[in-house]
Amino acid sequence: MDSISVNLKNEFLTVTISSYGAEITSIKDANDKEYLHQKDMIFWNRQAPILFPVCSNLINNEISINSVTYTIMPHGFVMNKDFNLMECTEDLAVFSFVSDEETKEMYPYDFELIITYKLLGKSLDVSYEVINDSEGDMYFSIGAHEGYECLEGIENYEIHFEKEEKDNYYVYETDEVPEKFMKIENGHSVMMLHPQLFKDSVTISFDSPQSDYVTLLNKETGKEIKVEFADFDNLYVWSVENSQFVCIEPWCGAPYKGEQIPDISAKPGIHKLEKGGQFECHHAIAIL
Repeated sequence: MDSISVNLKNEFLTVTISSYGAEITSIKDANDKEYLHQKDMIFWNRQAPILFPVCSNLINNEISINSVTYTIMPHGFVMNKDFNLMECTEDLAVFSFVSDEETKEMYPYDFELIITYKLLGKSLDVSYEVINDSEGDMYFSIGAHEGYECLEGIENYEIHFEKEEKDNYYVYETDEVPEKFMKIENGHSVMMLHPQLFKDSVTISFDSPQSDYVTLLNKETGKEIKVEFADFDNLYVWSVENSQFVCIEPWCGAPYKGEQIPDISAKPGIHKLEKGGQFECHHAIAIL
């Protein structure tokens, strides 16, 4: 099946989404300014992949499910699958992916994943629905991974949190807290972005954040991107040193931190879905 792209448009935004991975490929305002990272082969050749059925890496890319070992690449496989376009209007697009024999070689469950994009004024609402069609319990994680353009240089941007985030963030894989890049302003945490912060392509992790949203502020222009994620468990911020983008990633999941996990049911941040069950969550991206 060949991939297709659809455009959603209202008076404020034009959003382009590919059926390949149901991935957003462009977010432009009414002045045709691009806000989503445009992929490159030097720093990152993705834009907004959907992470499922695992988030982050696995030890040796392996996971045990019911005593059988399966190989799953980091962040799962749906980002590299063509979704079916189920519905499309001027401001709405619904995509679906259903498990098949190929996916069951990596992940033995029967499932359907539905991604819905809806323009609401200056905001793009992204909804995720996981349906368990298996005969028993299903374990999974799901996450967003949108990258935002920082063409003026990442040091000209800050991430402002809704609330103060204290003692619940660290640099993934080292447990180091990046204190010199964090400050408190009027009870709100502010992350000051800088190339050094992402040396060695590290991820800044916020476990169970107090905030329900953050804003990415362009200090030169005053423009903001607001990312709402109240339905998600954790938040991750990632970039590559000397690049011109930053990813703000809400996850219903968590990364490994080096320990060997005996079964997917014991993986950090994993979600359990009973037979016939449905899981739903959503986040929103607003250009302000």
